[in-house]
Amino acid sequence: MKQIMKAKFKYLLIVVFIMAGFSSCKKFLDVVPDNVATIENAFSDKYTAEKYLTTCYSYLPEFGDAWGNPTLLGGDEIWYPDRLNYNAAVRIARGEQNITDPLYDYWTGGQGGKPLYEGIRVCNTFLEKIGGVKDLYDYERIRWVAEVNFLKAYYHYYLIRMYGPMHITDKSMPVSATTEAIKIERQHVDSCFNYVVRLLDKAIPDLPLQIQMTTTELGRITKPIAASIKARVLMTAASPLFNGNPDYATFTSKDNETLFSTSYDETKWTKAALACKEAIDLCHDAGFALYKKSDLILTSQINDSLTMKLMLRSRISERWNKEIIWSSTGSLADYLQYE
Repeated sequence: MKQIMKAKFKYLLIVVFIMAGFSSCKKFLDVVPDNVATIENAFSDKYTAEKYLTTCYSYLPEFGDAWGNPTLLGGDEIWYPDRLNYNAAVRIARGEQNITDPLYDYWTGGQGGKPLYEGIRVCNTFLEKIGGVKDLYDYERIRWVAEVNFLKAYYHYYLIRMYGPMHITDKSMPVSATTEAIKIERQHVDSCFNYVVRLLDKAIPDLPLQIQMTTTELGRITKPIAASIKARVLMTAASPLFNGNPDYATFTSKDNETLFSTSYDETKWTKAALACKEAIDLCHDAGFALYKKSDLILTSQINDSLTMKLMLRSRISERWNKEIIWSSTGSLADYLQYE
């Protein structure tokens, strides 16, 4: 009997030690290791917050890069040599676009595209967290918020141009959101354009007219840039592609709600014209003007036609000339120069 009791006691001790071990392991695993970055670290001070601001910019499409802009080589105006025919835009020009793994996928970021919804989420996170940065001056915070509101608007606009009616992502969803919660319905295309314009109107007043720190800040968003994009957004909304296009009469949601207006609206062009005038005035105030190359050595061998060609070339190749409103600092033009 004593031996049985001793065996039971030993068994209980073993169980207790095992349970204690599990508890200790659980507590040990619950400890966050040192030096693990969190979202709070990204907004712990001005320096790290500015790095996050740069991340918001990093999703901008590469407008001047033949690999990042599908419109540069997606038609048949320019053809690359055979050794460069794996370029995504060239493949589109050859009729190789597809639906299973689309070229220039700006929805998820595949095949030469950038994940713009991810960029929008980064912008939303910045806007939600920037208020907690303690060593940031108010004027800096106001400007940075305006820049990110612009970027958020531009990413939405780019997606509208690529995919038409889309779902607006104004707030970041928690990572714990259910599958059903993230299944957001597309909105009417006019609502999408209106949302972008509202964000731009919110951003423009708080942006600088000109860049003062030219050595470190050229390429960042200014009033003329935002106003010019607003004009482009409204012109796109007023264009025949989106303004009463009968081709989209059957383009509906799963609930059979129309996502395009089938009737033409003349007032959209009125709004676009006013926005263009505002953008032009802001550009003049900031010192932008048509480019004229002043250092050309005019001789009898250089006629008017050649002079014009030299000036047209320099408008593209001369950095930061006064005709450039928004320069893409993240683009490379080397592939456009290939023979």
